[in-house]
Amino acid sequence: MSAKMEKILPPLIAFVATIVATIVVFIYEVGPLSNSIAVGTMTFGIVVAGFSATQRNMLLGMSGSSVLRFAVRNGFHDDILSYLMHCVYSGLTASCISIVGFFLDNHAFLWKAWLIIMTFAVVLIIGLIFRNEIMMVRIVKLFIEDQHQNTK
Repeated sequence: MSAKMEKILPPLIAFVATIVATIVVFIYEVGPLSNSIAVGTMTFGIVVAGFSATQRNMLLGMSGSSVLRFAVRNGFHDDILSYLMHCVYSGLTASCISIVGFFLDNHAFLWKAWLIIMTFAVVLIIGLIFRNEIMMVRIVKLFIEDQHQNTK
């Protein structure tokens, strides 16, 4: 997968999922549900932000790691930190937006709009997590190939 596609794919998938969610929400007349959806999305966002920040801090602390030195030498370090910070910021943003869900009890239209926005946020976060993992696997694969070539 190209770097450009890697960056565009998560928001694109989230946008498509949001269109599908919009159609479903308005065709099936989904109404306000319990606050557990707001609690769940808030928790999800906080957990993602926390794990991503922890992963970032662990990587920063591994300055002597041969894999990290390889990533820096080959120009991946900016992408690593950028991708992890996207997860942190999107997780925190989703958690903040989730708070609004607690105050939409009987406002059906606002609740639908909130649900659509949260669909975008959650799918985007999942896409960003996958993007991080794809990049990390690519770096490790290149590192292993580099080590294999250096031993020949």
